[in-house]
Amino acid sequence: MKIDTTKAVKGYNLFELKEEPIKEFPSVCRVAAAEGAVLLKNENNVLPFKKGEKVSVFGRTQFDYNKSGTGSGGMVNVLYVTNVIDPLVSCGEVEVNTKLVDTYKEWLKENPFDVGQGWANEPWCQKEMPISEALAKECAATSEKALVIIGRTAGEDRDNFNGAGSYQLNDEEREMLKNVCGAFDKVAVVLNVGNIIDMSFVEEFGVESVMYVWHGGMEGGNAVADLVTGKVSPSGKLSDTIAKDINDYPSNDNFGDREQNCYVEDIYVGYRYFETFCPEKVAYPFGFGLSYTTFDIKFESANLMHSVYTISATVTNTGDMPGKEVVQCYYSAPQGKLGKPKYELLTYKKTKELKPNESETVVLTFNVEQMASFDDSGATGHKNTWLLEMGDYDILLGNSVRNLQKVETYVAFENFVLTYKPQEALAPEKEFDRIKPVFEDGKLVVSEEKVPTAEVDLEERIVKNRPLNNQVFSKYR
Repeated sequence: MKIDTTKAVKGYNLFELKEEPIKEFPSVCRVAAAEGAVLLKNENNVLPFKKGEKVSVFGRTQFDYNKSGTGSGGMVNVLYVTNVIDPLVSCGEVEVNTKLVDTYKEWLKENPFDVGQGWANEPWCQKEMPISEALAKECAATSEKALVIIGRTAGEDRDNFNGAGSYQLNDEEREMLKNVCGAFDKVAVVLNVGNIIDMSFVEEFGVESVMYVWHGGMEGGNAVADLVTGKVSPSGKLSDTIAKDINDYPSNDNFGDREQNCYVEDIYVGYRYFETFCPEKVAYPFGFGLSYTTFDIKFESANLMHSVYTISATVTNTGDMPGKEVVQCYYSAPQGKLGKPKYELLTYKKTKELKPNESETVVLTFNVEQMASFDDSGATGHKNTWLLEMGDYDILLGNSVRNLQKVETYVAFENFVLTYKPQEALAPEKEFDRIKPVFEDGKLVVSEEKVPTAEVDLEERIVKNRPLNNQVFSKYR
C-alpha cells in the first residue's frame, strides 16, 4: 500500500507541519477543560470567589497539577503545564494568601514531585504538606475563604484501587480537611482527578462547595482559575453515578481479576443499576451538575417523522450570572420479556452561554431505533436480534436523571425486529448468573438468570471466513 504524501489531512499537510503547536490550541484546550468541570455542591455561594476576597489555598496540587493519567496516555510531550496557583494570583480577581504560598514553596524544596520509576509507576497521589490546626487558624485569621485542591492520577497497568491515596483520602488529606474546615466558615474543594473518588468526606467535614475539574490537560490550571473566580460558570454534568459507598456498585465484586471478569451486572451499569433498583444509595446522580446560575427548561413540542423524533425545549437563565445548561432526553421502556433499566439516556445538548433572563430554544433529535433492546437469549423468539418490545416507551426531558418530566409516549403495538440476518458474536463461553429485574410488591428488585453461552466456535468462524493473503491487500495495489 502506498501513502500519498501530497494530500492534506483535515486541512493540514502532515509533512509540512512545523514543530510549534497550532496557535489556537491552547485557548481551545482552556475552554474545553472548564466546560467539563462538574459542580456538585455550592452552599452559601462559596464559589465563585468575589472580586477582592481573601483566599487561602491548600494542597500541593495547586503547584503540581495533574494534566492527565499515566501510562501511554500520560507520556505525552507538552511544552508546558499550567498550575492553579500562578493564574489565581496573577488574575487579580482575589487576594491570595501569599504567606501560605511561600510556606508551600519552601516545603516543596524538600519534598519534590515523585515521578516514580518507569512509564506507569507515578504514585496515585503525592505526599501532602501537613496542615496543623494552628496553621489553619492562622490562615483563617487573614482569609475569608479556603480553597483545598486534592489530586489523583492513575494509568495503564496501574489502575485505581479502593485504598488510601487512591479512591479514599489518605491520612494527610483527612487531617488537612478536618483542620481547614474547622478553622474556616467557607471551604471549597476542587478535585483534580481522573475518576470519581469516595465522597463521604463532604458530609463528614462539612464541606460547603465541591467541584470535579478532572484532568484538564496543559491548560487545566488556567481553567480552574477561570472557574473558581467566576470568569466561567461550571456547566459539566456527571457521566457516572456517584454512590454513597463503593460496595454499592454491582461491579465492585466482579472487577480486577487478572484471569477473568464476569459481567454479572449485564446492562445494569451505573445509573441503569441505581435508578432501577436502589436510588437511595446515590450521593450524586448521573447527569447532575450545578451552575453559578439557575435555569428553567420548558418543553415545547415533540414530533415524529420517519422514525425520527424532534424534541424542542426552551431554556431560560433565571439567575443573575451568565451560564450554560445541558438539556437531557431519556426514555423509559416497558420491562417486557428482556428486562430494562428504568431510564436510559437518548441524547442531550448544551446551550450557548445565556445571560440572565436570556432564553434559547434547544432542538434534540433521535431515532426510535435507539430505544431497542438486544435479545441474546431468544426470550422474545428472536435470538441475537435488536428489537423494540411491544409496549409504551415514555420520553422524558430534564437536566439530570433525577430531574425529569414526561413529554411524550411512543407506543410499539407489536415486537418490531430491527436486525437483518442476525448471528451470534462474542457470546460468553463460561456460564454465570447475571442480573435481571423482576417485580416484587410493585417494585423492581434484583433477580438472576443464567447468561446464554456461545453456540458458535468463534475461532473456527474466523478461520473459515478469513481471506487469503493475496486477497487482503489486492485493492491497495
